[in-house]
Amino acid sequence: MLIDPFTVIAQIVNFAILAFVLKHFLYDRVIEAMDRREASIAARLSEAEQREATAHVEAAQLREERELLDRRRQELLDEARSAAAGHREELIERARSEVEAERSRWERGLLAEQREFRVDLQRHTVDEVIGLSRRALSDLARVDLERAVVDRALEHLAGRDEERDSIFVVDDRDRFLTVRTAFDVPDADRREIEGRLREMGLGPDRRVRFEHDPELVLGVEFRGDGTAVSWNAADYLAQLSARLDELAAGLDRVGADGSGGDHDGARH
Repeated sequence: MLIDPFTVIAQIVNFAILAFVLKHFLYDRVIEAMDRREASIAARLSEAEQREATAHVEAAQLREERELLDRRRQELLDEARSAAAGHREELIERARSEVEAERSRWERGLLAEQREFRVDLQRHTVDEVIGLSRRALSDLARVDLERAVVDRALEHLAGRDEERDSIFVVDDRDRFLTVRTAFDVPDADRREIEGRLREMGLGPDRRVRFEHDPELVLGVEFRGDGTAVSWNAADYLAQLSARLDELAAGLDRVGADGSGGDHDGARH
């Protein structure tokens, strides 16, 4: 195959002309367009990287804020649980205190009622005993017993010099020496009583008068110048009543102390 030099040269010239035309009219613009495209892509990549970095930063901030919110939420929940538990304990303690106070008031009221009932029962018993004793002594009173009572009263008066002298003194307002008895004294016994009073020192200017007083209960009272000397079963009954009252009060105190001790022991 023969190569035509002219054709070769013509092809070379055409290529050179084409290259010149392309370079002069198209290549620079293409290169410029490619540079602009590359710069745009680089700018977009840079912007994307910046956005990604910003996104990472914002994501980290969001994670921190979420963790902070989670911690705060947990703290608030713990505080709420603690406050609720404290308030619950406070309510329970307050209710327990109120119940205890109410129970104490009820127990004190019950003990007071029990003591009052015991006191009333003891007083009623004492009154019944005294009343029965009075009636028994009154029913048992006979002439011999009455005579013995008079003799015992005169002996009692004879042994009390100072009191006897005070009732024997003459009083201008009342010149009588009054003899009060729980029973009627026969005239013969009255004369004997007056004679024995004279023997004890009663002056002739004092008159003796007799009065009947059932409240004395087998007793005799000598009264003059505002002073009285007596001996009667009522005094013994009064002493018995006082003694029974003391015993009842002592039993009541013992019962109260025992109840209080049992209550304290039960509480502990």
